[in-house]
Amino acid sequence: MENSIKIISSKHSLKSILILLTHYLIAGVLLFSGVSKIIYPENFIKVLNVTLSFLGENTIVLIATVLPVFEISLGLTLLLKIKVKETLITTLILFIGFVLFAGYGFIAGFDFDCGCFGTVIKNEFGIWMIVRNILLVLIAYLNLKYFYERNAI
Repeated sequence: MENSIKIISSKHSLKSILILLTHYLIAGVLLFSGVSKIIYPENFIKVLNVTLSFLGENTIVLIATVLPVFEISLGLTLLLKIKVKETLITTLILFIGFVLFAGYGFIAGFDFDCGCFGTVIKNEFGIWMIVRNILLVLIAYLNLKYFYERNAI
């Protein structure tokens, strides 16, 4: 047992293993979120109509169409490790947008499911939605920071 731990630790540090796991976690969250919005779009569209009605119907339809495809694209590029730096930066910006949207919903007093994962997982606006999205921002940031450390010139 001790030898196997030494072998693992000599090949990969705990930090690099955690970064790798969280890298795939981010990819999984993006893929799951995007696919679930495509399969079960009703809840997501309903949420957009209530929360962002001031943008108009055409913009809401555009967001409902583009966001799931965008999430899936980011998830796939992370999974396949294509343009990792650019994808992590874009993902970080997207997750910051999710934090802002969660905060807006919380402050506005919305008390219904956010539609973040279609109808597969219920997730209401509130403090836990904000915390979840802040954790995703933190994980994406740490992955990006590690990418820069690993690829420093």
